[in-house]
Amino acid sequence: MYNSTPDSSETSSQASVVFLSKPQPTITEKPTSYVDNTPFDKEVQQYQESSCSNVSEHRESYSLNITTQLSPPSPSSPSATAPSFLSDFEHNLVGWDSPDDPTNPKNWSNRQKLFVMFLVLITGLMVPTVSTLFAPGQSLMAAEFGLSNKIVKQFTISAYVLGFGWGPLLHAPLSEMYGRKYVIGFSNLLLSVLNVGCSEATSVGMFIAFRTLSGILGCAGMVCGAGIISDMYPPEQTGRATALYLLGPIMGPVCGPILGGFISQRAGWRWCFRVIEIFAFVMAMLFIFIIKETNTAVLLRRKAKRLRAQTGNDRFISIIDSRSAPLTPFKSFYTRLSRAIKLILISPVVQALSLYMAVAYSYLYLFFTTLSEVMTQEYGWSIEISGLAFLGVGTGTLSAVLSVGSTNDKLVGYLAKRNNGVRQPEMRLGPVILGSILIPGALFWYGWAVERHIFWFALVISLFPMGFGLISSLLPIQAYLIDLYSPLGAAASATAALNLLRSTAAAFVPLAIPNLVGNLGYGWGYSLLGFVSILFCTCTSLLFIKYGQRIREQFPPRV
Repeated sequence: MYNSTPDSSETSSQASVVFLSKPQPTITEKPTSYVDNTPFDKEVQQYQESSCSNVSEHRESYSLNITTQLSPPSPSSPSATAPSFLSDFEHNLVGWDSPDDPTNPKNWSNRQKLFVMFLVLITGLMVPTVSTLFAPGQSLMAAEFGLSNKIVKQFTISAYVLGFGWGPLLHAPLSEMYGRKYVIGFSNLLLSVLNVGCSEATSVGMFIAFRTLSGILGCAGMVCGAGIISDMYPPEQTGRATALYLLGPIMGPVCGPILGGFISQRAGWRWCFRVIEIFAFVMAMLFIFIIKETNTAVLLRRKAKRLRAQTGNDRFISIIDSRSAPLTPFKSFYTRLSRAIKLILISPVVQALSLYMAVAYSYLYLFFTTLSEVMTQEYGWSIEISGLAFLGVGTGTLSAVLSVGSTNDKLVGYLAKRNNGVRQPEMRLGPVILGSILIPGALFWYGWAVERHIFWFALVISLFPMGFGLISSLLPIQAYLIDLYSPLGAAASATAALNLLRSTAAAFVPLAIPNLVGNLGYGWGYSLLGFVSILFCTCTSLLFIKYGQRIREQFPPRV
């Protein structure tokens, strides 16, 4: 796996650091003076990889090693001497008191870490589950409100997905300013409150407004969870934990309609949101009042403030903040958004791969927004049973995570060995070829299966290549962008651009399906979508496999 370096303008500020494995540097500047970068700034960047703003790097790094069996390093091993921020009171720099400081989350007891991990995993599964939990009950809400406009009907589901792209731009800087526990806790509280608006909605407009806000403001649990894991464990021990956490965003949208079908049929569509209200409120209280803060930057900043109050020495400053003042949430949000949009506008590589994923991801949510209706209207299934059709997508996505995740690094190693030991980012993209073929194949299969009313089992199985194709494209593409932009410190910007475009497309592209199917039918309607995916997905993958290096050299990454 290529080492990813965080974006210095997107993370908390650089600092002079004392490491266990290195001698203490001689500091001549005042702690509040801002000077040119030192060699130790690069070490601080390694710490900053654990920040919420770089969750995408962690997501890819560990999802590509999902089946790796990791064990704690021995005390004598090099990895055991992980970077640790230590106090230097001679220069008024506040850090940990010792390598074994019990207030350092990495030194917490296993029992305490496991409790926090459990809540993080549950929250990471809950947030994406909300995106599709309501899907089977969509027709019941439409009947209650007299909603006949199919485009608006589709948007009642997909509006929530906007938060997956735009929410991280807001939650990441807030977590660096105020801590992860409070950002996740209050985000869960907002998710609970805003779902009250959904469950008690008296009009479609009111429902969509609360649904959209809940996606943007309530997604911190899916954004910052990987940061909490990396706060508590050294890199050598985070693989399995992060892999489990990442199954939430992948399997949550699949579990949603399965549960939602039974809830909608037995208790009514409003109870899909009431269940989330209760569950999100409980999780909010646990994060706000029970869990301790894990963000090292926030903990040391609080410690410095406490020492200033106790000693009267106003020169005490956190070792993390000693190089530059932290950005305000607004400035950090603006920086992330502007750089992501800039990459979309100026980088042909980011443009092409973002369009690829926008098409693929929007097609996935096309199934999430329409499959229940197809199974109930075309095949006569009940609402509660219709959710089980999503198992086809679920098995495909899970299979891709397990297979592509466990072989991608080996593939890169094999190709590098054949290339005289030289690694190139394009070596990541091999599985994308398979994904770009499976996605249009699934669309042709599904469309004509519905058109001809083929046996339901064949229809459900057609969703397997869609799920497999999406994940086998997403993982390598995300890793490729990280490899490409890490040397510039812009990996977070590149993945943010990818997420922005694909989440926005997933919210709006499914709105075109009712008119498309109405005019062309399921067979030719989905075939047209298949041809579009061949153009944007299959052709793009072939282009990057054959000419990727030439494209990269002609359009080098820049920010």
